[in-house]
Amino acid sequence: MDAPVSSKAAPAKMVHFLADLLTELRVPGTLVAVEVEDASYRVTLALAERGLAVYPLSAWDVSRSLRGDPAAREALGRTLARLVAGTAG
Repeated sequence: MDAPVSSKAAPAKMVHFLADLLTELRVPGTLVAVEVEDASYRVTLALAERGLAVYPLSAWDVSRSLRGDPAAREALGRTLARLVAGTAG
């Protein structure tokens, strides 16, 4: 059974935060959308090498990062870098 998706756009502050983080990570692409799911954010990127790609991010990690938790921001950055690089784990 698939998890229900709200198709609700994330707040602008969240979108800007993630866009800035992706810029810091030098991700070769563009942030297309950030949507709210039950316990995660669904991030859609247009990647230079692969086209559109969708990644789930933990709402807990994103929220802590937004509140200024440096460990959470670092973990979120590592997660994004790993996802974009196409590696698991």
